[in-house]
Amino acid sequence: MGPLDKYILKDDALEATENGFQLKFQTHWYRALPLSCMDFNLKIDGKEIDKNDLKIKANGNEYRYDELLELDKEWLFVLDRGILEVEQPIEKGKTYDIEFKYDLYIPYILVGPQANPLLASSVVHKNLICQ
Repeated sequence: MGPLDKYILKDDALEATENGFQLKFQTHWYRALPLSCMDFNLKIDGKEIDKNDLKIKANGNEYRYDELLELDKEWLFVLDRGILEVEQPIEKGKTYDIEFKYDLYIPYILVGPQANPLLASSVVHKNLICQ
């Protein structure tokens, strides 16, 4: 948790799509990081979304969740929003309880005897109206 957590999910973050919904998010770190340094957990109205059902969009490109670890050349910049897309229909105009866990593994800050990347984790719990 940090000072930028309040910017992770803006009020317009939840949007219905033709095949389901998308959740727009911003980083809570002060520097851009590649998608390979990120992990996500998403619950909507208490129901966890299977990670294999997530598609990640950044910079006009779309990826499956299982591709994340390979995406060291696809960066999410501080002022840009990434998108999680889920093929699960939701109702436009309805309020949903969103719990979004956003993990960042900081590759240039190594901690502990194993020299693991620092984990900067945030959990945002917010009621959002589907746009």
